Amino acid sequence: MSSHENRSQGTMGRHGRDLIASLFDIELEHVESLSWPLGDRVTTGAEATQLFRFAHQRSTRTVTAFEVTDYTCVLRLRTPVGREKFYGIANADIAPRPVRDDWIRTD
Repeated sequence: MSSHENRSQGTMGRHGRDLIASLFDIELEHVESLSWPLGDRVTTGAEATQLFRFAHQRSTRTVTAFEVTDYTCVLRLRTPVGREKFYGIANADIAPRPVRDDWIRTD
């Protein structure tokens, strides 16, 4: 794999659920994939509160966390080409900062 591919894929070529699990240092089984319509609806609704956002330093990939219930967080992963993928995790599993050094908090 070339270094260009590593940069575009984010953390060590990971993407999707694997990237989210790696980024927050949680078990893959704790990351639930959500459909785009559901993820978009709950993250743009009045009840959703944005908690934080991380940006990958070497690509345009971002991860934004939304608190949607007292116990549930939805993460929106935006890819370099603008696609959005949504994942649900427990609030207890999420840390306020990423584990990986190549991600930074932007708000």
